[in-house]
Amino acid sequence: MVKDYFKRLYKGMKPIEHIYWWTLRGLMIYGIIKSLVTIDPNLGSMQPLQMMANLVGMFAYEICQMFPKNTFPRLLPRYFQHISIFGFFCASFGGAYLNLYYALPMFDKVLHALGCVEAVFISYELVCAMQIRDKVVCPPKIAALCALGVGFVFASGWELFEFVFDQWFGGDAQHWDLQKAIAEAGGDVNKVFMLIPLDAERFEARFAIMDTMGDMILNTLGAVPMYLFLRFRPYRHIGPNNINKIIEEELAKTAKESVAI
Repeated sequence: MVKDYFKRLYKGMKPIEHIYWWTLRGLMIYGIIKSLVTIDPNLGSMQPLQMMANLVGMFAYEICQMFPKNTFPRLLPRYFQHISIFGFFCASFGGAYLNLYYALPMFDKVLHALGCVEAVFISYELVCAMQIRDKVVCPPKIAALCALGVGFVFASGWELFEFVFDQWFGGDAQHWDLQKAIAEAGGDVNKVFMLIPLDAERFEARFAIMDTMGDMILNTLGAVPMYLFLRFRPYRHIGPNNINKIIEEELAKTAKESVAI
């Protein structure tokens, strides 16, 4: 069983893909170890904990291949991880470890927008995997709409992850603690103000909600253009690899064989 898993996992994989995945994972592991050795007294252990949680996400394809044979995660193509692993890396190693959320004020905004482009892309692949498993054709525009909806579920899931991380593990992913946010910004309150444009009087009271709602707005700005792209160019439903056509041909072949029997 273990042998079959690794055979399935590495079938057709090019060495460059393996190098790419493990380079990013290696850097993440290095960041986790370095953060554990030199814990910032102002931030505690929340940074390495957050990085560990994101490191798990960097093994998404390997985890999907552990699912039972007749489940759709097993049918997700390997290339989806080329994009998802980079997203986790930028969010955790770049944002948390390298502190780019504060060193580059627009980093968080761009990351959230591009993150939802990624979420809708992966959701589209999920819809296609379900089609292949169930051998059911689906109009491309419906598939794109489903991808948009599931993409927003992923986006909301990230906000829930931030809430859980803050609520039960002492983190500050949602920036509910102004003093922690200032500490993360290196003590420069001006960098915190640059991230969330509010006047000084309302800044402290609305800081956390503006962070979360700002993320949701940026998620929308990323998800909608990707949905429109898939609506007009559903790449898995056109050309020689049109899964609807492949499914129809398989169903016709099965029906023909059944009649012959």
